[in-house]
Amino acid sequence: MEDRRQNKDRRDDFQFKLPDDERSNIDRRQRDRRTKERIPVKMWVRNIDGFADYFQQTGNLSADGMYIFSPSPYSVGTVIDIEFQVPETDYIIKCGAEILHCTEENQIFGVSVKFTNVSEADKKIITKALDTIQTVLS
Repeated sequence: MEDRRQNKDRRDDFQFKLPDDERSNIDRRQRDRRTKERIPVKMWVRNIDGFADYFQQTGNLSADGMYIFSPSPYSVGTVIDIEFQVPETDYIIKCGAEILHCTEENQIFGVSVKFTNVSEADKKIITKALDTIQTVLS
């Protein structure tokens, strides 16, 4: 029974070797992981924190998330409740936003968030508004 166990790496006995995957040499953190394009948009976002409301300005917006300028930092993974008016419309969206990244920029914190619990209808409204803005910018 002890004869069957070998301490050597059996992977060395393969008849062929797979080609090197060049993607493994690139650090994943250096690649953009967004699925939707973000459009530069300056607007106010209402951050609802318990009984207090904070108004923060955005740097950009996509159907899946936004970049917010905040006077205070947030921990990655925190979910905050936000409310904002979709640009070029009167439509108000209320949703959660998960903090993906927070960096300090000249005594202000840049916060990347991903929307949570947003309906597909709301995403379509955002996408349509962003398409309109993109057309104007082009």
